[in-house]
Amino acid sequence: MATSFQKDIAPMLAPFRANMMWRFDITSYDTVKSNVNLIAGQILTQPGNPPTPPSMPPAPYPPLTDQQQALFTAWMNENCPP
Repeated sequence: MATSFQKDIAPMLAPFRANMMWRFDITSYDTVKSNVNLIAGQILTQPGNPPTPPSMPPAPYPPLTDQQQALFTAWMNENCPP
């Protein structure tokens, strides 16, 4: 099943848009696609550093679940479809 920004990624990021420490709009497809590597570095657990949690979303929110991280990774691997 293909992932998409509108169906999968935007709704996943929506609860955090007011509290995310981004300097850009995480609800905009073009902006998220343009900054996908920066976002991935902030929200995905780093395999080489399991004790270090992702820095986004910020407290009081927990890190994205493994399923949410897998969804974001799949979206990236599919070349970020709209």
